[in-house]
Amino acid sequence: MGKKTTETNKPAFEARLNQIRVSVWENNGDNGSRWFNTTITRRYKDGDEFKEATSFGGLGDLSLVIEAARLARNFIASEELQQSEGQL
Repeated sequence: MGKKTTETNKPAFEARLNQIRVSVWENNGDNGSRWFNTTITRRYKDGDEFKEATSFGGLGDLSLVIEAARLARNFIASEELQQSEGQL
């Protein structure tokens, strides 16, 4: 359902659930710290052009947003667990 990516300027993880997309971005500090930011967007068509919004409508969108957030949380938790195991 989701995938881990490693290219620069690409999300570390991304999943699409119908029109909802979740992206997790990895950030690294100068002191070696590491943290993640998450974006959730809804894709829609305006005429012939596709656009993205950060507002969600109805129970269908909200159900997908909940699932997208769960996927992002699981990815981040897995990454943090791997990092902490690597420090042992």
